[in-house]
Amino acid sequence: MPSRKPSEDRSTADELDLLADDHPAGASDAAGPAVELVSGRPSSLTSTTTDVLHRRLRAVTVLLLGVFAMVFVWTLFTEGLDQLASSQVYRDVGVVRLVFLGVVLYVLLAQPERSQPFVRGVEYTLFGVLTLMWLYSRYQSIIAIAGSGDVAALQLDGRTSMIGLFLLMVVYGIFIPHRWQETARVVVTMALAPTLALVILEAREPELAGQIAPALSWGFVSTNVLIVLVGAVLATYTSYVLYHLRKEVHDARQYGQYQLVSKLGSGGMGDVYLAEHVLMKRPCALKLIRSQASADPTAIARFEREVKTTSGLTHPHTIEIYDYGHTDDGTFYYVMEYLPGLSLADLLERYGPLPPARVVYLLRQACSALSEAHAAGLIHRDLKPGNLYISERGGLCDFVKVLDFGLVKLLRASSAAQLTADHVVSGTPTYMAPEQATGERTLDARSDLYALGAIAYHMLAGRPPFQGDNALKVMMAHVRDTPAALGTLRQDIPDDLQQIVMRCLEKSPEDRFESAGQLEQELAACSLANQWSAQEAAVWWHEVCFATEKS
Repeated sequence: MPSRKPSEDRSTADELDLLADDHPAGASDAAGPAVELVSGRPSSLTSTTTDVLHRRLRAVTVLLLGVFAMVFVWTLFTEGLDQLASSQVYRDVGVVRLVFLGVVLYVLLAQPERSQPFVRGVEYTLFGVLTLMWLYSRYQSIIAIAGSGDVAALQLDGRTSMIGLFLLMVVYGIFIPHRWQETARVVVTMALAPTLALVILEAREPELAGQIAPALSWGFVSTNVLIVLVGAVLATYTSYVLYHLRKEVHDARQYGQYQLVSKLGSGGMGDVYLAEHVLMKRPCALKLIRSQASADPTAIARFEREVKTTSGLTHPHTIEIYDYGHTDDGTFYYVMEYLPGLSLADLLERYGPLPPARVVYLLRQACSALSEAHAAGLIHRDLKPGNLYISERGGLCDFVKVLDFGLVKLLRASSAAQLTADHVVSGTPTYMAPEQATGERTLDARSDLYALGAIAYHMLAGRPPFQGDNALKVMMAHVRDTPAALGTLRQDIPDDLQQIVMRCLEKSPEDRFESAGQLEQELAACSLANQWSAQEAAVWWHEVCFATEKS
């Protein structure tokens, strides 16, 4: 996925090293497709082999081009070789070989996405044609040298040719991903080329074959056979070792019943991967805690707490947790639903400020999810556009999911161990409540309402309420300053919606709404509350979002 410029809230959060996971499942700094639907199996070893083979074929073609180009130049300018009768043969074959390799490389580069049968066809064509060229040049050089009667030159040329075939077989075993049985079949076939050259010579030129019989003594022939035999064995064994190494790496990417498919993003505590349940074939997002954090008891406790607190929430607008576990080496992971769509941060970056009616539609969904969390004694403490995901669920577009309860705090956890120290700031400064910015201990659900108001301000104005060169300036602005009136930034925002957003941004928690439920009721009573619905959302997604991605 192509990279994008980090958002303002992400840069200020990084300055404080707030231990917040800035990349929840399905929402990363990388701006991927607006919708990434997943179907079928995760990548198997067979399917990944196609990609590996394509890359290896490009690499080996470039390598052979370089090697044969050097050999060709050496053939042209080496005085000693020019004295051989076979030098013209090598020059002619060298030209054809370089042209052939150039064509193969062009085919591999012209179409980066190819099917496995096509790529395998290129593989067999490449090494098959190179072996046939070796056979032709060997046959022609025997005829050319035999005519001169130089037995020593004939034996020298034969030994040099065997080394070339030996290296070609070894290159095949190293670069081409195969089970050892298939590699053995290919390299043994290549090893038959020297014998085939002599058989063809005997059939086509029996008199000439009789003249050079003294030069083809058992000792000379057996040495050549040993060279190609060693090459075949070495290529086969190398293929066996590399295949099993690749299989071990592939199998290591499976966690429990979940097979990793691709990386979605990274955060403060771990990485998020697209995965699939091996048996159910259900796409999901799997989050791994980083190895360097696994030795930190606090990090592990935070990771487990995020799983437990989120899994206890059942609201449809809260991300669903499927599973949790750890591997034998101590790697912790949990599995959550995979969300086709994009984060609110990406939505704002791509399309700018949103229509006021749509803002109300999205905020009401977030409020309903927070109502359940607050009723359970949980506050989020890190609400921001990156933690609100706009997805398609059950055929409904603009379906909001609240993500990443990694900084959640239990309101009624009198006996629970506190995993964030008192008077230590946690959260994202751009959307942080004043009491949170000053490190007060008495945070409650109204801190989340302030963050939601800051998000609403961003959705309407196209920028957060406060911006600054560093995190401290932004935090102090939340504590002391009054944000610019929305009406001065945009003319189409109704007064009732402006009043709701500005009430959420009151400095004192007592001046804000009492609960997320009350905020949702006020939003529902707005003059434009019914002007955006699932129908309008579906039209926007298909006419704007999907159309943009296709173009």
